[in-house]
Amino acid sequence: MVLALVAGGSVQTLALAAENEMDGSRRIEVGFSPEGSAQKLVLGTIDAATSSIRVAAYVFTSPDVTRALVAAKQRGVDVAVIADYRSNLEEARSTAGRHALTLLAKAGIPTRTVKAYPILHDKFMVVDGMAVETGSFNFTGAAAKSNSENALVVWNDPVLAETYLNQWQNRWDKGQAFKANY
Repeated sequence: MVLALVAGGSVQTLALAAENEMDGSRRIEVGFSPEGSAQKLVLGTIDAATSSIRVAAYVFTSPDVTRALVAAKQRGVDVAVIADYRSNLEEARSTAGRHALTLLAKAGIPTRTVKAYPILHDKFMVVDGMAVETGSFNFTGAAAKSNSENALVVWNDPVLAETYLNQWQNRWDKGQAFKANY
């Protein structure tokens, strides 16, 4: 297994066992904010996608994450997003959430909001059915620049990815399609 640690705001990798990353063995990376490595890891995970990205988000307001997902869609990656209804469409901060979701929808990214729970507090991505990004990191500017947050990616673990995809699909099925109003 390989674990990535943060030093000086950058994501670094530390080998915990004598395994070669090239053989497809599981690899783990971590990043923290506000030092910058959490967002760097999230964006790098999106950029690494070649076939699919599934996102579950509590608050979704980050211009950087929005741009990265739109870019992934434009390069042919199948992207879909679920987000909490209340925090992105009803609360005072929801203007930025609505704008970010609108940009996704206008880019052709299927987007749903979920209000079946008091809050949809999930914060994860599944990439290519093989990698999972999860942690406290909300997809917001504050998470990247102000808050103490963490992000963890487990690469090359299809069993873990399938578990998260099942959770994502369950929440997707409980959501309603987001429709851009402008």
